[in-house]
Amino acid sequence: DHLGELAVEIVVFFFCVGLLAVSIRLYTRLFSPPASVPFTLEKGLSALADMVRLLPDEERRPELEQRFSKLEQEFHRQSYHQNFFRRQNPENGRQDMFSTMMQRFSYLLTDNSWRNELQEDQIRTLRETVALMEETAKRLEFLSHKELTETCQKALKRMTIEEGRIRIFCRSMLHMLILMQRTGTGPRKPLRERGKGKAADVLHQLRVRSSAETFEMRFAMRLALVMTVSSGLSYVLPFTRSYWIPLNAFFLLQPSYEDSSYRMKTRTIGTFLGCCVEFVVHPLLPGVTGQVLFSLVMISLMYCSVPGTWYQPIFTTCYALTMASMTMRGTDAILLRILYLCAAVVIVFAANRFFFPTRRETQFKHNFKTLFRLNNSYWDIIRQGLEGETNLSVSGEILTHFHMIAQDCARYLREQKEEPCREERQAVLLKLWHMFAELEQMHFLIRTKSVRPEEQKRLLHMIEAIQEELYPVISGENLPVIRRELQYQDPEVVYVLDQYLRHAESLLAYQSCIPF
Repeated sequence: DHLGELAVEIVVFFFCVGLLAVSIRLYTRLFSPPASVPFTLEKGLSALADMVRLLPDEERRPELEQRFSKLEQEFHRQSYHQNFFRRQNPENGRQDMFSTMMQRFSYLLTDNSWRNELQEDQIRTLRETVALMEETAKRLEFLSHKELTETCQKALKRMTIEEGRIRIFCRSMLHMLILMQRTGTGPRKPLRERGKGKAADVLHQLRVRSSAETFEMRFAMRLALVMTVSSGLSYVLPFTRSYWIPLNAFFLLQPSYEDSSYRMKTRTIGTFLGCCVEFVVHPLLPGVTGQVLFSLVMISLMYCSVPGTWYQPIFTTCYALTMASMTMRGTDAILLRILYLCAAVVIVFAANRFFFPTRRETQFKHNFKTLFRLNNSYWDIIRQGLEGETNLSVSGEILTHFHMIAQDCARYLREQKEEPCREERQAVLLKLWHMFAELEQMHFLIRTKSVRPEEQKRLLHMIEAIQEELYPVISGENLPVIRRELQYQDPEVVYVLDQYLRHAESLLAYQSCIPF
């Protein structure tokens, strides 16, 4: 009997999936926008330059967000829908560099903290960068870019604006323009996958993420514990609607201890108010039709509300109690709703307090350590680039990961005014941003074969020494010696490595404030 019911449910599920697929297909055929002009790198770079020009004007931010979203969609359509990156060649290498430029721009567009430090000299530097972006867009098909490359290098050398997000952004853009100009055109060749290295990367990531100190593992363990206990309790209780216990527990459990405590307060308040509303309104509803209409209104308001607020559970509770009252007395449903919520609160509180607690302070320390680990991981990517070929998307993925964690650390420091060494740790975050931007440039220099074959062994030795000096324990004793060994024919390689080592060496002044 149960197998028959399961078979019916599976058939209904796949029927609904098929209906959804057909509906999406019909929608795209009937309402798809008219074909636009094909995306080209020249078009994208010119559009991005125009948006960078408008970046200081805060009043035009909504317009910029709309234009950037449109550019992003066009680029995604080019790169993914047409399988653009299936083959590696200089053309899509440039496209990958452009995607990194778009990432850098999106970070400034979505984060307004840099506007407090915006000054006239920074606006001039942005305009100079825009002019070079537009000039590069016009001359992408030229065989030689020596003069334009020298202009970009001069702009890098004479940049005197103070340290901050604008300086990092402009330097990153100029470096990327130089790399675009150096990357010529050539025949396409298949992207060669390195199975052994790929498997080693997966195993390394598993080892790193399986540590008890990582956020993912601690949250997964808490979630598993809470859901096991609450679901087991729901199974053994001889009362109806006991599934409300694991359901409430799932919504109460949040990644951080503080967020979970806040959710327990707001959901308790909202549930109690929802029970009061249901107690008053339910007797006034005109039969089943009124109950269904009231439920539809409540669930609509629930999806329109902000998750985690005190008022969203009001609508959730009214909807659930109205549905439950069709098969049981309303007062019994209200009583069970409150009791089940209390049981879920007790379970989540115990898990947060005594099993794998993740307070924001502890998570901040783990995140700070992860930023240094990601620096080492990027060096591993560069090492792979010396030994073989790397996937074109890898730089964007690790940059996104670094940005998310760095933003979380910066948000914590902004909110915690009394945090020890707060200003020093903010300075360390900024230096880590610089170092990561320089690693990004180094990765693309490797991709454009700027390091000669006879120099690769020396660079591999340098990478190993840098990784030992910066992680897992910061010593930095040999960084000046490493910097004196910078002997490469390409001046851009020497410059990027020298800047990275200078920033790494400057971290020693903040050694006592780095929280690990």
